Amino acid sequence: MENTENRLKLLYQLFKPGLAFSIVITVVPALLLGPHVPSLSIIFYTLLGTGLSAMASFAYNQLLEQRTDAMMKRTAKRVLPSGKLDPLLVHVVGSSMLGAGILILLLKAGWLAAALALFSFLFYVFVYTLGLKPHTEHSTVLGGICGAIGPLIGEAAIRHTITLDGVLLFLLVFLWQPPHFWALAIFRLEDYKAAGFPLLPITKGIPLTVQQMIFYQLLLCITIVLLWFPAGIGSYVFLVFSLIPGLYILGRMIALRKDPSPQATRSVFFLTIFHNMLWHGSLTLELLWKKW
Repeated sequence: MENTENRLKLLYQLFKPGLAFSIVITVVPALLLGPHVPSLSIIFYTLLGTGLSAMASFAYNQLLEQRTDAMMKRTAKRVLPSGKLDPLLVHVVGSSMLGAGILILLLKAGWLAAALALFSFLFYVFVYTLGLKPHTEHSTVLGGICGAIGPLIGEAAIRHTITLDGVLLFLLVFLWQPPHFWALAIFRLEDYKAAGFPLLPITKGIPLTVQQMIFYQLLLCITIVLLWFPAGIGSYVFLVFSLIPGLYILGRMIALRKDPSPQATRSVFFLTIFHNMLWHGSLTLELLWKKW
């Protein structure tokens, strides 16, 4: 029994349900784009299928990065590089979760939602993890495609198509990701150097990376305004709880030009996480209020 409980804890660490939750919450506002609140069944199964496929992608990412994870202080104690879990077990559980997630989406949310989730998995594991991350500094931006697919899955589940509304919600997450991960890359610069990843702050330097962070954060703030007007997806409540924090973080990023210290970039990293949760939460509550 003790071994089973320990193994479950290790699998919990491997599949990162907390990180999967940050992807699942991006699906929720898109599920509310229709004229009515969808059934609890559609909401539950769409979120479950998305979460399972996301956790499967995290597992396969770690399977493929065992060697580089072992080189980084931040990841050396993960369950695979530390030898705490058998990779074969991870393959079995990970593929089972992927199959279950895609099947749930196919049966309950439609073929388009299932296809988008499968595309996200394949892009993250094979294009991003194997092709982009080890070879180009553009991996952070291009890899954001799979990380931002959640809103498209949500809209596909409720509308069975993709519209400009879903694309704008996709853009919010897509534009949010580069400055978020570049802040982490600067904060953990020596780790990524040790692993040999050609991330932007390593190949082009921290000043240029900070400039790019500012650029993407500015685009994010513009997209927030577009969701308010002319798209009309969010009203003043959404605007206040998303644009004001976004502009504050933009100011903190501008300050990084003078002080790109690990402490300052770490602070920006966590602020972006809070911002992501804040705008999705406020938009979800606002859309629910409109429906009722």
